Amino acid sequence: MAIEDEILSHHATGNLPQLFAEQSRGHHHDDVAKAFHKALVELHNTGAIDLLEPARAILTSPISQQDFFLVQGVYAEIIPELTDTVPKMLAAVKALVKRAGQDLASGWPNDAFRKWAESGDRARIVIASIDPADPEDAAYVFLALVALAKTEPETALNQAVTFLASQHLPAQLGAAKAIGALPLVTAEERMRSLDALKAASKVSTDDNLVGQIIAAAADVSLKAPTEVAAALQLIDELAENAGDHAIHRAVSTLMFDGEKLPTEIIAALTKIAHKIRIENKGTVDHLGNAAAKLLRHDRVDEALALIVPILSEHEELGTFEQLDGLAYGLLQLDRVPLARIIATWLLSLDRNLGEAARNLVGDHHGGALVLEFDAAELTLTEDQAIVLAHRAIGYLFLHPITAASIALSLIRVTSEKGWQVIEEILFEPLLINFSGELSDWLKVKATDYTDPAQPSIERLLARLDAYLEGLRRAGVIKELRPSERERMIEGHRRQELMQHAHKESEKKSIFRSIMSRSVLLYGNRSISYFQEPGGKTHRNEMQLQTISHSFEAPRIDIIEPLELNYILRVFRAMRVAP
Repeated sequence: MAIEDEILSHHATGNLPQLFAEQSRGHHHDDVAKAFHKALVELHNTGAIDLLEPARAILTSPISQQDFFLVQGVYAEIIPELTDTVPKMLAAVKALVKRAGQDLASGWPNDAFRKWAESGDRARIVIASIDPADPEDAAYVFLALVALAKTEPETALNQAVTFLASQHLPAQLGAAKAIGALPLVTAEERMRSLDALKAASKVSTDDNLVGQIIAAAADVSLKAPTEVAAALQLIDELAENAGDHAIHRAVSTLMFDGEKLPTEIIAALTKIAHKIRIENKGTVDHLGNAAAKLLRHDRVDEALALIVPILSEHEELGTFEQLDGLAYGLLQLDRVPLARIIATWLLSLDRNLGEAARNLVGDHHGGALVLEFDAAELTLTEDQAIVLAHRAIGYLFLHPITAASIALSLIRVTSEKGWQVIEEILFEPLLINFSGELSDWLKVKATDYTDPAQPSIERLLARLDAYLEGLRRAGVIKELRPSERERMIEGHRRQELMQHAHKESEKKSIFRSIMSRSVLLYGNRSISYFQEPGGKTHRNEMQLQTISHSFEAPRIDIIEPLELNYILRVFRAMRVAP
């Protein structure tokens, strides 16, 4: 059956959405999909079928939500090519958006509608058709103004200013958003836009509108440097009364355009972002992405100014789990600036920043994170250098090479009294607890005779050899060996601990949502059967392999865990005496 006949058949039975879903499963953007879309457009535009009727009725369609998004994808492709009246098209697009609900893809048809409205006088008709007081029409005020600006930018600006001056909040919201997207070529147009935004902010205190005005002012500042001062003044005036919606909009502006914004605008938006309530998970997620984007574009100081006060204030964010992309962005920095950041956090004497430093180092994967830097650039006093060494070991104890690399950087700039203190804490508690990987790393460092810390490294390694020799000399003391029952209890405890850790990590794994879980009772092969498109069964065999991981546990934690914990707490609380 020809594709046109199939379309006509499904249209006659009212099953066009089902056909859309079936066609989309195997053909998203290939030639078959293009031919299908072309046939749909031709049949609609010649009047053979009405493609917008199934869209308008989509809210009551029995198709599953998964199939609906396939249908929505087809409409998003063909809407710009369809010929129909504005009311019918607007009703169809609204129905598609409403059926999508809160899904991130819900606005997909709107972009297609904007392209459709750019043709002829459709944008003008849309503006005349929408209800400026209807909350559902706010998005279409924006879309129509942006579409109109393609051919009549001055008319679009005039209409936006008119909407902003009205008493209808939905129209004001759409117009404020559109201001930031309009061309605004001349200084006069930009200043007129800012004046209209300012006037609207005086009339309404709605937090949504405040947020849109803040974002629009930031967008206007991108058009030309001459308007930065005026935009900044408007943002500062609105900052004091910014609520959750306005804060979210300010953070979103930083996330989408942060790398392009002038420094003054970033500082103003950062001031608003610092008012964030961490209960607003979406805003927190955007905040992490905003800081990560600034880091990627070498705006490190601005990224730190944005995020550090919030990390300091909220302990929960120090794990970086809620701040999407931030830990990765920091770890992508060169090692020297990263070392300075971590050293600064540790020296701040702020517990939350100390924990954030520890979690950040823990997020590093691969080899040990070596953070050597020129400590002289921090212009520390000797007491501050000693405090930083203590706090580095206290917070980064489970990352011994990282902690040692910071401490050795400090040895290079201290006097004899200072390096003696740092040497002592490098040996105990660090080196006697991690005599494996850390010792090997120090042995490599000891071969660099140009390093000012090389004599200290040699003394540390000599002390470690003497310490280990003393332990061996004592031999095996049978009386201190645990009984078989005690070893069994400890082994069982550790096994339960590892099982619990495995289950917790499995819950967070991305593979859980895309793979099924099978338990093999015996054997070392996994056999699966797959149904091929033609109905044939395919057998797939996979040979299983072992995965192993090892880590070095701190030695004293086994013998005297309470004392070790106390020492580390003291190190983390270390500060210069007043």
